[in-house]
Amino acid sequence: MAVALPTLAMLALNTALAGVVPPFLTYFPAVTLAALFLGPAWGTAVLVCSAGLANYLFIPPLFAWSVSSDNVLVTGLYLFAGGLIVVTAATLRTSVRELEAKSALERDLNAELQHRVKNNLAVVQALARQTVASTPEPDQFYSAFRGRLIALSEAHDVLVSGKWTGCRLPELVDAAVRPFRSEGVFAIEGPNCELPAQSCVPLVMALHELSTNAVKYGALSTPAGHVSVRWEVAGGGFRLTWREAFGPPVKKPKRVGLGSRLLTRQSGLDDVALQFLPEGVVCEIAISGAVEQT
Repeated sequence: MAVALPTLAMLALNTALAGVVPPFLTYFPAVTLAALFLGPAWGTAVLVCSAGLANYLFIPPLFAWSVSSDNVLVTGLYLFAGGLIVVTAATLRTSVRELEAKSALERDLNAELQHRVKNNLAVVQALARQTVASTPEPDQFYSAFRGRLIALSEAHDVLVSGKWTGCRLPELVDAAVRPFRSEGVFAIEGPNCELPAQSCVPLVMALHELSTNAVKYGALSTPAGHVSVRWEVAGGGFRLTWREAFGPPVKKPKRVGLGSRLLTRQSGLDDVALQFLPEGVVCEIAISGAVEQT
């Protein structure tokens, strides 16, 4: 279509204007549109095909491919000009796609930021409620609450930086849940191991999301609540199980929020299985490429 329509237009113009129309006039828009909307490969294909057709149909001698110096020069100039159009259109196409991708990323980041701000406020309130229940004395409360806020800040530093030096367990798990820990609330158990670099931040974010939800709605929202985090390594496969108990009755959320994306299969997490059991939330996370250390 990109070659046929300009060719028909050239035939009509030559008939109406007695052959005084430049032979490549109608092909330039076709090359531009093909390169913009279909890509540089299609733009180049339209350019080459139209050059051959125009040489055959509209450059004397008609209905023959001429290799005279004049025809080769005219066709060569068309190919050069058309090539510049293809390159320019391809650059513009890439720029538009990058701009669209950045706009989409900005929208996602703004939505994620709103989610994180709301979560942080809820977490701080829950931590204050949890801390005052166990340390009613003002001085003790201040010291304990301040420590938890510092731990929360350190956990966020890991998330924002996107880096984890060493990426070893149990250190990684401890950093993720440290703001929410108190005596007897968490049971953390598993062999020393090292995870692939691409799995570290997704796992920290998943554990932080589980802890946040547990503080807001689950086992960590009540003094009697308990969370166990256990993992095992076998044949290079890593499986971590998060299990809540002795909290309020659990109901599966009706609405899937932005935080739920952190608890799904993604790059770095081979599998994530989340269960909303009546007795407590259970989440299993599988990662390949783990190395157990002695």
